[in-house]
Amino acid sequence: MKVLHVISGGETGGSKKHLLQLLTNSPVEAELLLLTEGAFAEEARKAGIPVTIVQQNSRLDRSAPRKILMVLKKGGFSIVHSHGARANFLIDSVYKKLGMPWFITVHSDPTLDFLHQPKPLAKVFTILNQRAMRRADHLFAVSEKFKDMLVQMGVEPKKITPVFNGINFHETLPDFDQRAIRESLDTREDEFVFAIVARLHPVKGHDILLDALSRIDRPCKLWVIGEGDLRQKLSEQAASLGISERVQFLGARKDVDQLLYAADVSLLTSHSESFPLVLLESADMATPVIATNVGGVPALVDPGKTGWIVEPGRADALQHVMEKAMDADTREMGSMLRSFAKENFSNENLQREIQRVYKVVLKLN
Repeated sequence: MKVLHVISGGETGGSKKHLLQLLTNSPVEAELLLLTEGAFAEEARKAGIPVTIVQQNSRLDRSAPRKILMVLKKGGFSIVHSHGARANFLIDSVYKKLGMPWFITVHSDPTLDFLHQPKPLAKVFTILNQRAMRRADHLFAVSEKFKDMLVQMGVEPKKITPVFNGINFHETLPDFDQRAIRESLDTREDEFVFAIVARLHPVKGHDILLDALSRIDRPCKLWVIGEGDLRQKLSEQAASLGISERVQFLGARKDVDQLLYAADVSLLTSHSESFPLVLLESADMATPVIATNVGGVPALVDPGKTGWIVEPGRADALQHVMEKAMDADTREMGSMLRSFAKENFSNENLQREIQRVYKVVLKLN
């Protein structure tokens, strides 16, 4: 069994982390095909993952699918596994010529993947992506909710396996210097800190979070970690709400684990997610979470014990649980979250489950 994973290569968030961890020390022989050079490719090579680049200069570049077919044939691969709409489009365009099973991992809601595109273009891309999902031999849905959504889109239920993301947890909780981390960000040791790690994109709900924060009449800070097109707009919103002094836009960071460790609560305010890796990364740092009721969140968060769950888009509800968190024993909650997550959502569990499904589908083909 030899697997070629195909993804665009420009990703910076969860799908990149998912693949890098999945392919590192994988029980299955696997390689990575990207459509561009960049940080993703560099990190994969550093992790010892074989990388092939098939440069696609634009979406209209029709040479890329033929080149991918050549890589598959010459490399002796028995499975192709695509991630993300762009990779799905390319494999779909040659799926009749593959001669091997085609897998897709659905990392995000296909109906929301193109929010940033003009509406007519978004509609076409969404239709094409959903067609690809119906044609693939098997799909991994990164939550039970996503499986239900795929069935509603016309995918046969027997072709879908729900899998929860996993990460490589630290064996023991790291002993970072919380005081030093906070001091480096002009944050006192006794200040209550909320942190959100997410690209600055409409689906992530930062605007709702800023609204909720403006309603809290108690001292606290918000660390916004991540980059994106909404940076200026969100900064202006914070200013108009009078909370600029309480909100720190930290941009893309390489010390996310330390920031999560130093925060009191980690936030996820998305309108849609699959199974967010950032919640597992927060758990690894024993930091409890406030998350919207999206994707596989309820499988991880036990409300009132390891965190809180709110409905998406509700600034009033978010304000309420943020104030609850400020009065809670967040250290105890974080410890409980870490124990549960480490036992149930490891990268090793994910690797074994995907390998099992590969074997089943190969036998059927």
